[in-house]
Amino acid sequence: MGAITTLAKRVNRVAKDTREHHEQALDGGVMAILPTSPVLGGRLSGMLGVPVGDRTAATLLVIPLGAGDDVRAAALEVAARSRQNHRTLVLIVCALHERGRIERELLAEDDVTIGDLAFVPDLESDSSVSAVMQAVIRSLGTGMVPAARRYPALRDPVHRHLVDVAARESAIAGALNWFSGSAAAQHAMVVRMGSAEGQGLSAKRIPEVVAATATGIAVGIVARGASRIVPAPSWMVRGAVAWASTVALAAATERISRRLDDDMNIDPKDAVKAFIRARLGRKGKS
Repeated sequence: MGAITTLAKRVNRVAKDTREHHEQALDGGVMAILPTSPVLGGRLSGMLGVPVGDRTAATLLVIPLGAGDDVRAAALEVAARSRQNHRTLVLIVCALHERGRIERELLAEDDVTIGDLAFVPDLESDSSVSAVMQAVIRSLGTGMVPAARRYPALRDPVHRHLVDVAARESAIAGALNWFSGSAAAQHAMVVRMGSAEGQGLSAKRIPEVVAATATGIAVGIVARGASRIVPAPSWMVRGAVAWASTVALAAATERISRRLDDDMNIDPKDAVKAFIRARLGRKGKS
C-alpha cells in the first residue's frame, strides 16, 4: 500500500509540473521590431519572422541600429522601457571600429546596460545569424518558449538552448548525486520543447512525459553503477551519464514528435507504443 501511495504522489507531481511548464509557455513572448532603419529592420524581420511595427504589447522590442542611425533616440527608447520593466534589445550592426563609439553613446543614458546591447558585423553570414538568435533568446529569458510558439524561426535555436541548459543542469545534479534534480531538468526540457512547437497538452504528448520520467528513474541507477566500475572520479562519471542521457532524451523526443506530428487524435496506448518503437526501432535497423 505504501508503494502505491508513493507512486501516486510521484505521478501527481509529474502531472502538476507538466501543467506548470506548459502554462508558462502560453503567455508572453510577443516581439516587435522598431522601424529605426528600414533596410536593417526588413532583414531582421525576415530572419526572425517578427513584424516591424507596434511595440505597445511587445514582451521584447528589438531595435536594429546601423552606424549612421540615431543612437540617442534608441538609448531613450531603451531607458523608457527599462523604467517600465520592459525588455529591449539594441542590435547594433556595424564594423568593429564603430562599436566603441556607439556603445559609449548608448551607455551614457541612465537605465541602459550592456545587457541591452548586442553587436554583429552584418545580418547575412551564418555566424551573425547565430549571434542574433542567441542575443534574442538571452533577452527573452523565460519568454523564449512562448516566443518560439509564436515565431517558428526561433524554434530550432530555442530547442538547442533548452537542451544545452538542461544537459548542464542535469550533469551538475548528477555529479552531486542528486538525480531527482537531474530528472526535473530533463522533464522541464521535454515539456518546454513540445510547448515551443505549439503543441497542447494532449494524449499525443504522453510519450514525451513517459520518456522524461523513465529516463529520470534510469539515470540514477546507471550512473551509480557506472561510477563503481569506470576508473574515474565518481562525480565525473555520474555527471557524464546524466549529461549524455539528457542529450539522448532530447533527440528521442524530437523523433517521436515528428513521427506523431500528423496524428492529432492518437490513443494514449498507441502513443506509448510509438515511443517504444522510436527508441528501439533504430537498433533493429542498425
